[in-house]
Amino acid sequence: MATGANKKDDVLPSAETRLNTNFAVDLERNLAVEDDVDAAAALSARLESGAKITAGNPNSTNPHEWPRSKKWLVVAIASLYTFISPISSSMVAPALPAMAIDLGMTKIIDLEMTLSIFVLAYAFGPLFLAPLSEVYGRYIVLQASLWFFTIFNLVCGFAQNRSQILLFRFLAGLGGSAPLTISGSVIADLFKVSEMGAAMAYYALGVILAPALGPIIGGALTQNATWHWVFYTVSIISAVLAIVGSFLLKETFRPLLESRARKEAAKKDPSLVLAHPEPNVAHLLSTAIMRPFIMLGTQPIAQVIALLMAFVYGIMYIVLTTYSSLFVEQYGESTFTSTLHYLALLIGFLIGNRMSGSLIDVSSAYLQKRYNTPHKPEYRLPVCFAASIFLPVGLFLYGWAAEHNWHWALVDFGIVLFSWSVNVTFQTLTVYTVDVYTMYSASALAAVGFLRSLAGFGFPLFAADMYSKYGYGWANSILAFVGLVIGVPAPILLYAYGEKIRAKSQFASG
Repeated sequence: MATGANKKDDVLPSAETRLNTNFAVDLERNLAVEDDVDAAAALSARLESGAKITAGNPNSTNPHEWPRSKKWLVVAIASLYTFISPISSSMVAPALPAMAIDLGMTKIIDLEMTLSIFVLAYAFGPLFLAPLSEVYGRYIVLQASLWFFTIFNLVCGFAQNRSQILLFRFLAGLGGSAPLTISGSVIADLFKVSEMGAAMAYYALGVILAPALGPIIGGALTQNATWHWVFYTVSIISAVLAIVGSFLLKETFRPLLESRARKEAAKKDPSLVLAHPEPNVAHLLSTAIMRPFIMLGTQPIAQVIALLMAFVYGIMYIVLTTYSSLFVEQYGESTFTSTLHYLALLIGFLIGNRMSGSLIDVSSAYLQKRYNTPHKPEYRLPVCFAASIFLPVGLFLYGWAAEHNWHWALVDFGIVLFSWSVNVTFQTLTVYTVDVYTMYSASALAAVGFLRSLAGFGFPLFAADMYSKYGYGWANSILAFVGLVIGVPAPILLYAYGEKIRAKSQFASG
């Protein structure tokens, strides 16, 4: 593939106008999501070598060169987008008994489906929304998806029966799934690899903290108003956020920015008009939409990350759907008081988020210095080693403390350890995925998110039966043992063999 890129360089004419035209053609092919990573890397190197391709400021088409204030404003908006959808996924949990009465739901599976079907949509939405962002850019997909989520989440509050609430929850989840995948790619668009860990911490904050805060807020709304306001409140906030984002969120996808700048320059200088026709949009979309499926089926790194994150995410949603009922049934607490124990999840998530954001970058810097090599994506993974141990430890403590009705603080401490591990694992593997598949990061995150969200949907469906049959002690011990088998070796294997696997991949950055 490298020889193909070099051959293009050899035939570039010396005249500036023809040079600009050839750059335009290369950029158009890049926008067409060409699957030749080496050619794309060669193109990127030529762009950064100082060649003139637009009549404007080159900084405006390279988000890496934007002022820090502009970058962090975009990060803040994208992180809020990522926060609003997951909070809706779990906020409904305390409202389920009241919803069951009003909507005529008499089976436990109906209540579990009402909660989980939102996460099921997370599995399917990114498979076409993420590739669309690699064709039409991040901004338009994020904005359209947020409005789609806002409308159907609002409609949930007007549902009259089981079928309506399930349909509207699924559609709301489709719209809400876009920020979970695309916001990570926005950060990759904005920051160099040495800065990505700290920036990704804010993206992960929304994904992880929102499900923990949701039940607390939902419990307060259900107790003091009605279950309808669980949906109304989120949609009102989401609509305000979408309006603010329409002004403050900026397009960050560099190939699209380059294409726009080139077209503007061509309007001012007819000599820059492209000699080649625009690419076939239908072909672009079909290629882009198939990419997450191809990556999940052919990329060992994506497969390992997907398996590990699916397991961790699935257990997290078991905890989210059962933690409140534990304290109602075992400790005799009220519904609202029981939701306050989700603060233990919140504490663990916050500690993990604050620690891992900087440690991911520090780990890479240390290993670069130690081995005297440039940055490698695998240099981020040691942060994940400790997390893989604390997850089963937290589950053991939580399970057996609950089984024997030990003091609630021991149960919560086990959840703090568990949620710390979940955050560090999620954040490290997300940064690693973006680092490995930089150009196709949105598609890679969609592929990984597909299995993760299926687990988030499926695991809670068997949680009640599992705890009823085995009790909290042995049920959590089973999950902890599986966590040891999957969670401990996975990051070690990626660290040891990731570079060799990347070298053979058509999608990886190198």
